[in-house]
Amino acid sequence: MQNMKIQNPIDCVLGITYKCNSRCVMCDIWKIKDFPELPVEEYKKLPSSLRDVNISGGEPFLRGDIPEIIATVKKAAPKARMVISTNGFMPQLIEKQMKEILKIKPDIGIAISVDGYGDMHEEIRKIPNAWEKDMETLDRLQKLGMKNLRLAFTILPQNVQDFSKVYDETRKRGIQFTHAFAQSSEHYFGGSNNDNNKPDLEVLKKQYIHLINGELKSWHPKRWVRAFFAHGLYKFSIEKVQVLNNDPGNKFFYLDPRGVVYPSVVHNYPMGNIQNYDTLDDLWHSDTANDAREKVVNLGRPAWMICTARTAIKKNPQKVVKWIVQNKIGGMRDL
Repeated sequence: MQNMKIQNPIDCVLGITYKCNSRCVMCDIWKIKDFPELPVEEYKKLPSSLRDVNISGGEPFLRGDIPEIIATVKKAAPKARMVISTNGFMPQLIEKQMKEILKIKPDIGIAISVDGYGDMHEEIRKIPNAWEKDMETLDRLQKLGMKNLRLAFTILPQNVQDFSKVYDETRKRGIQFTHAFAQSSEHYFGGSNNDNNKPDLEVLKKQYIHLINGELKSWHPKRWVRAFFAHGLYKFSIEKVQVLNNDPGNKFFYLDPRGVVYPSVVHNYPMGNIQNYDTLDDLWHSDTANDAREKVVNLGRPAWMICTARTAIKKNPQKVVKWIVQNKIGGMRDL
């Protein structure tokens, strides 16, 4: 591939299953049946360069061998931080699995998807007592002594007014908050189309100002960076542009349950199947992977997600610090 230095990936999402017990309005993964799943040993091929790994699905806790997957990923990428993304609808099973996982990776994180406060969460997820089940899961995990916990919110027109409510709930409970803007993908979200995701802009702006100022008021630099990410996602949601260039297919990849590697969850350009290579490094430097990178550059679509934005933020610290300094003193009054 000309004029682009291929770097070792540092960030990835591992979709370990497309089985799902949720019925989300913005995602059709749950409609996928009998999708192949990688044997545990295939995760031995992951590169040691990884620093952030998101274990996702579907619902990852529907794989009974998730503790073995975590152990294998940890051995392959010992320096990587890990977070499991879950819908949280199986409190007892999740607690049972986490007791085993915490023995393997004590600092692992859990992100529970919560897409509305109270009844709104049930409306989005189509699961009875969705809010109550997630709060039970959160309580059980906190009783296990877990500190690395967060609620993850996906913005839609139906739930935008609940955005700040869920954020405030995380502040009350002393946990983290993360969020995303529902996007379309041909190979993720079950192919669901969210191109018409257009929340009320005045409501959206009000919610973001509340969140950004809440994060900037903190004295924790990590929360200042989250404020910058939120600012970038707001800009992306209304303008469909990235505030920083990111590196899908270069520093980041998505691995689907059958072993196919993509530049990201929204860039539908297969880079190869890990099962056909001795290591992911071999796949990473293949002609197929280079062709996919060319398509990202020439045909690719803009995206601003925490998984790809994280590498962009690390690459542009001066711009991020400048934005934080400009907005921390006195707070943000407009976007």
